[in-house]
Amino acid sequence: MTSPKRSVSMRRRLLGKELLRLREVVELTQEAAGAHLGKRGNKISRVETGAIGIDKTDLDALLNLYKVGDKDRVWCRDLWEHSRVKRGRPTGETTLYLGPKWFRAFRDLEKDADEILLVGSEVVPGILQTDDYIRAMFAAQGVDPAEKQVDDTLRIRAERRLQLTDEDGGKFAFVMSESALRRQFGGPEVMLTQLRYLAEVSLLPSVTLQVIPFDAQSFAEMYDFIVFRFGHEAANDIAYIEMFSDAAYLDKPAETVRRYGEHFGRLQAIALGPVESRNFILGLANQPAA
Repeated sequence: MTSPKRSVSMRRRLLGKELLRLREVVELTQEAAGAHLGKRGNKISRVETGAIGIDKTDLDALLNLYKVGDKDRVWCRDLWEHSRVKRGRPTGETTLYLGPKWFRAFRDLEKDADEILLVGSEVVPGILQTDDYIRAMFAAQGVDPAEKQVDDTLRIRAERRLQLTDEDGGKFAFVMSESALRRQFGGPEVMLTQLRYLAEVSLLPSVTLQVIPFDAQSFAEMYDFIVFRFGHEAANDIAYIEMFSDAAYLDKPAETVRRYGEHFGRLQAIALGPVESRNFILGLANQPAA
């Protein structure tokens, strides 16, 4: 049975990371923040790593000290509310974020994880998409490329792509189906640029990219999901499943999350190796346009 301490680790970790960010913005030390609460600096350190929780009075005091704006204040209070263990509340439930909050949680986890495992069954995973591919995807959905939504997506994806070359960032492992590589968005030039970019990215030391071709001799059910893995002891692995306008984050029970990691391993075993996958991608890029 999952313990209450472990079951709230995700929200508590996100809250701690956010409080760390907000403290650094105002250039305060942990000792100064702790002194403001009448506590030692190691109390702040343990809150920021998610090792312990924080009560509402201390949270509000820190938010005031850090001069936090309304948007970040609401986010921190939402994380705090969902990080508490409530009497009689099941500890094995899924965390469901609706609307824009789901992506804010995603960004925090992606930056914090030591290893990110991603499956792309029908389209190229977002962090690997070129700008033209993104614009073409929006156009295919009837969205005007000039809309702010498109500009925001391009900006955020560009920021996320920097993680692929961050020496201090996490390691990324991708398994993609041949379908994701062949599905056409935009004209031939868009797809050619996208495929060449994938081949280039596959050479990065932080990236392992594998492809499951149509003629693979083995089979395992393929659907999109992501597993975030964390090196520090206080953190559970988290499985992420994106839906139409929200997302589910599973960090308990541990058995469920473990199965996602095992399934990713099966997909890797079926896929071409990294070198063969890169050659496969380049082979598609070199095929004559239909």
